[in-house]
Amino acid sequence: MEITFCDANGDPVSADELLIVKARDLALKIEAENIDFAKLVECRKNNQAETVVFDVDVEVPQICWHPIRPSERIAATFQEADRIYPSVHALRKDFPQVPHLNLDIQEFPRNLCLYDRRYEEVNRQWTSARFVHRIREWLALTARGELHQEDQPLEPILIGHVGHIVLPHNFPDADDAAQQLFVNSIRPTDNRNLFLIAHLQPPQDGSLDVVASVHQCPPQTHGVIHRRPTTLADLAALVETTGLDILAELRERLKHWQTENKAVLDSRILLVIRFPKKRKDDGEVEAVDTWTFFLGDAMRDAKSAGDLRIRDLGIRIGLWDMHGNQPGLIVPPDTSKKGDNVCLDVLNVSFELTRRMAVWFNGNTAADDVRIVAVGGGALGSQAVLNLVRSGFGTWTIIDHERLMPHNVARHELDGRFIGWNKAEAIAFVANSIIGDIDLVSPLPVDVLSPGEHSEDVSTAFCETDVLLDMSTSIAVARKLACDVDESDARRISLFLTPSGHDLVLIAEDKNRTLSLDALEMQYYRAVANNEELVGHFIPLEQRSRYGQSCRDITSTLPQHLVALHAAIGARSIREAVATPDATVAIWRADDNGNVRRVDVAPNGVIRQHAQSWTVVTDEGLLEKLYAFRNDKLPNETGGVLLGSFDLERMILYIVDALPSPPDSEEWPTLYIRGRKGLRHAVEELEERTHGMLEYVGEWHSHPQGACTAASSDDLEVFSWLTELMQADGLPAVMMIVGDPGHTSCYVGEIMQEENLLPGASSHEQVLA
Repeated sequence: MEITFCDANGDPVSADELLIVKARDLALKIEAENIDFAKLVECRKNNQAETVVFDVDVEVPQICWHPIRPSERIAATFQEADRIYPSVHALRKDFPQVPHLNLDIQEFPRNLCLYDRRYEEVNRQWTSARFVHRIREWLALTARGELHQEDQPLEPILIGHVGHIVLPHNFPDADDAAQQLFVNSIRPTDNRNLFLIAHLQPPQDGSLDVVASVHQCPPQTHGVIHRRPTTLADLAALVETTGLDILAELRERLKHWQTENKAVLDSRILLVIRFPKKRKDDGEVEAVDTWTFFLGDAMRDAKSAGDLRIRDLGIRIGLWDMHGNQPGLIVPPDTSKKGDNVCLDVLNVSFELTRRMAVWFNGNTAADDVRIVAVGGGALGSQAVLNLVRSGFGTWTIIDHERLMPHNVARHELDGRFIGWNKAEAIAFVANSIIGDIDLVSPLPVDVLSPGEHSEDVSTAFCETDVLLDMSTSIAVARKLACDVDESDARRISLFLTPSGHDLVLIAEDKNRTLSLDALEMQYYRAVANNEELVGHFIPLEQRSRYGQSCRDITSTLPQHLVALHAAIGARSIREAVATPDATVAIWRADDNGNVRRVDVAPNGVIRQHAQSWTVVTDEGLLEKLYAFRNDKLPNETGGVLLGSFDLERMILYIVDALPSPPDSEEWPTLYIRGRKGLRHAVEELEERTHGMLEYVGEWHSHPQGACTAASSDDLEVFSWLTELMQADGLPAVMMIVGDPGHTSCYVGEIMQEENLLPGASSHEQVLA
């Protein structure tokens, strides 16, 4: 059977007569046989375009998925401006309808879609040989049915558009009776592009500048529409083959609208058509492509002849004639009028962001519905929360009583439009405008430390959450969440920046809350005091700034780039902490060169005991450190000082760290007298490294091997001196006596009598083990 070809546009010329660089280079190289598997047929020239026609050899299998021939004739047309891809047409008149074709106004010759990247990206590495190779590759993959993989999304039915329209997220699920959409933001953003936004509900002011008529075709396989429509009549003919009589539906729709609201006659109109798509004729519907057509010339202004209103459309499709300002229905409609004089512009459709889409766009597989109450909507908190909301993570309650001040905007996720707003309410407003199908954030504009009449609201929020997240940078808030919210079993997590902004800290309880937030915080301070990787952790920036006239109107100097950096890290670390059942203590340190280093602190088991009116909180890490100090000096006794923190409001004593015996101490097998050389400096250095969070709290010493840890007569004398010393500051005396592993006594306030001992302790011992 004879193969026939479409003619290329333009007048025949020789390869030497071509002037466009890429066209001339391609033609001359093929003519000189410098490109394999290609043979020059002819060259043509037309206005500012030049076309090279050539045959290419194609590697095709014995059984083709699509009927591609071993040799195909190609026409490559280049534009003088070289701003877009050359158009590539397969000139064979019976070239098949296959995936990845650009839809021209004319069906033949077929227009091949070779690239999925911008021309500017491909142009950097363009050569004539690579161009021919890509054509041969495209044809070979199409022949084997591999260009469009089974796991690829079905490609759009229509390709090419003059702008965008955003449809409501629930438009595909809207009731079938919802045949109308309302559109705003119709002005072009520049001379080329439109950007429209559609809504299910009409605007509150009742204006109907643009309305959309919604239609749906029966399910189709991809590629059934072979050319791009240019008029309403053209579109009607295309979709008629699918079983949709769009003109009949449109006439009924317009007749109904003008009966209900005469103002609609002055509205412009879009057509929204849904194309349910199947990969195979006998397959299930896999996707629904939605395309929108602007009737009239969308790129002309309202005063031009191309500005089509519904009153004009009714005339052009034979529905009515206008008598003055009133439409007069034609009965029956004049079906000879099919909209040949109604031009179309195609708009590319997107849907507003849903939670599922947000999850997928962020590279995750499923949304995490963990409930989080976040206290603190400041610079770090606002950015971290909105980072997570954008990924569809969590459902949130934000608690913050403060208003956004002008100076906050320098580092806050919110901008100047929200100055004066409550931070929690503004963050919720922004967050809920990101995700279209669900409100992920609820605000609670309350002072968590003094909720007043909102106490019940705060308590309910705490009880109904999975995680209590402190981002307030307030020790008072951290202690309240850790120690005072007894009604909630929620896991506690703390996220904060150090004063300089260079370091980010995450502290997270284990899922079962065996390691409480306050105890983990103390272990973090011990790491800061002793880990050389954390030197300078609490060094603040030198400057502080005043933003108002009150004595408290002072804010820290904190670079926004560090807040943004750590908000991103913090968002990920929150997600990871929630996902693991274990406790986490982690610090991220950013240097001046942009490097970030993570330092992990291994959590130790928490020990919590009661001594009279005090609760003593320490951990296995401290006891191991004391046992090591003791073992290094056996058979002699040794000792030193204890460091920690007093919470006088809650009567909690945190014993966190210990210093070894000063070098001028007297150490004997049955006697220890602590020296003082270098001790003051060591304590002050530790206080400085921990930003004053750890301080001197008492004394410790060891007893010989095999001895009990009850206080001796010498110990009682030391405790009496210690009591007098600490009472000067209104604090209790604290003494720990370290014996064999598993035997450590702690005395707080006074030496306990036998009847007040803890279960399992020997006489005059209060054992922490």
